[in-house]
Amino acid sequence: MTVVFSRDPWMPTAIREGGDLRLRIVGGADANHDPREFTIPLTEAQLEVIEHDLERHLLLWSAFLPLCYDAGIKGALNTRAATALLDPILFGKPHEIDALFRRIPWDKRQLVAQGADVPLLEHGRVTDAVQTATQYSDWNRMWEYDADQRRAERGVTLGPLDAALLRYTGRYAQGGKTPARHSSAVAPELLPQVLEVIAVAERATAGLPMSPGWEAGEQGERRRREWNRIKESARAAVRAAYPELVDDAVETVSFLVCSEAHDFTNALAQADGDV
Repeated sequence: MTVVFSRDPWMPTAIREGGDLRLRIVGGADANHDPREFTIPLTEAQLEVIEHDLERHLLLWSAFLPLCYDAGIKGALNTRAATALLDPILFGKPHEIDALFRRIPWDKRQLVAQGADVPLLEHGRVTDAVQTATQYSDWNRMWEYDADQRRAERGVTLGPLDAALLRYTGRYAQGGKTPARHSSAVAPELLPQVLEVIAVAERATAGLPMSPGWEAGEQGERRRREWNRIKESARAAVRAAYPELVDDAVETVSFLVCSEAHDFTNALAQADGDV
């Protein structure tokens, strides 16, 4: 097997196998969670388009992936369906490709990770959407997209300050993550507002006690009460000062203040040799 053309090992790759030109497709997973590989016939004309048109290459990849998932851990790829996608995507006019993508399953999240325009994807304008895409995957984009979808299901729409607070604390895409401070993740024009929101919570909770450690029993119960007191005080102060913030943003600020208060008391206890 010889590689003829490849932009990225994960993207469909042109190879020669026994003298025949074929397209290697990577997708799905086997019983060991390793990626599976499949091949389908490829013509020289199809290869030329793949080589010179990144956008069509990406659309082809997105259309192949559901077929790979359907193959399961050891089933065969539906090569007839995969081969039938080649000419319509590689040679079709933009409106024809858009119409095709309204009829077939395709992996939207993969295109999001490549940098495709999400609103255009949502409106079915896939050929326009991939004009901003690159051959390099950024999985943070996909995770943020997934998080936005989950919020939409809950009826939550983030404003600019909401989003900035979640990005600052590192919890935009992964709500279960322990918060931290990431100034570089926030647009410079929004950073002063972010810091002021957090300062409101810090002023409201200044001097409130927090026990160190994570022990169970009586001390653990006391720490839980102290944590909840700080959390509720921070929430109330932020909600009063910024009533327009969504619950997700208020929660991430209160979580940050609680986490930092606990880290501070732990550091003091360690310095004193108490833990």
